[in-house]
Amino acid sequence: MIAGETEYVLEDQLHDDFFGNKEKRKKRRAARRARRKARRAKRRSDPKRIARRERRRTLFSKLGEAYRDIGGGQAIGGAVDTLLNKPIPTDPMSEGETPKDFSLGLGTDTKDAHQKEKKPNYTPYIIGGAVLLGLGVVGVMVYKTNQRNYVRITKQ
Repeated sequence: MIAGETEYVLEDQLHDDFFGNKEKRKKRRAARRARRKARRAKRRSDPKRIARRERRRTLFSKLGEAYRDIGGGQAIGGAVDTLLNKPIPTDPMSEGETPKDFSLGLGTDTKDAHQKEKKPNYTPYIIGGAVLLGLGVVGVMVYKTNQRNYVRITKQ
């Protein structure tokens, strides 16, 4: 029979092969639990820790009251939306639009006459492409010379 099947038949069930004596193990665990509880109680009864906990509790209660006084999340969200979104103009003159029968100007009416059109600068791209092409050619040349020097197949 397998040892596990006949284990319950044995009268000495206080001994476990892996953990040792079960009674001693229970005592060790109880002592460890008691030491942990004593350490926790000592830490929790520290006056500095109690004062810190009380300060934290009052701070969060004050924050909660302020949050409710403001109006909650909906009011805060509305305030953020008004700050981030562009307001809808009520006065048509505020947008900078002038009426059709009114014009301002001292010379030309075109805005493009004063501004030079800036052309994109492709010089860095051209130089970068030439450098990459040159590095590629040099790399192929080095590879071919190394292949010619080190890979020699002898014919028999």
